[in-house]
Amino acid sequence: MMWLSFASLSSVYAVMLIGVYITASHQGLSCPEWPLCPSGFEFPTGKYLFEVLHRLLAVITAAIILATAGYAAKRMQAIRKTAIASSIIVSAQVVLGMFVVNTKLEPLIVATHLSSGVLLFAMTLMTFLFAYRIIKNPTQY
Repeated sequence: MMWLSFASLSSVYAVMLIGVYITASHQGLSCPEWPLCPSGFEFPTGKYLFEVLHRLLAVITAAIILATAGYAAKRMQAIRKTAIASSIIVSAQVVLGMFVVNTKLEPLIVATHLSSGVLLFAMTLMTFLFAYRIIKNPTQY
């Protein structure tokens, strides 16, 4: 469980780094369509590369977080709440990402997307820390 929660945490951090780069370099609407860029499933050109990477990694991250929550819900009582909270937040993040693109970077939606990303990182960090504590001292849980 610790490795699964670490994979969730690491992938959330990677998505955040790419997202911050996209925001800082003013490439937020380099892909004006959602969920795919104009290049579709082909390898993206330089113009779309970071946006495609962000979206692809976000889908992989969501799958890892949902797998972590599913495992925790069945087998890990101590981390169930934070893992399930992470899965709810990551689902909301996907929807917010869609709204960011469809509203052409509406500032309030962008701010909500970025701040809920920080909340998602916090929940995945707590899930990892709880899993780490259980591994280090399993008799307490």
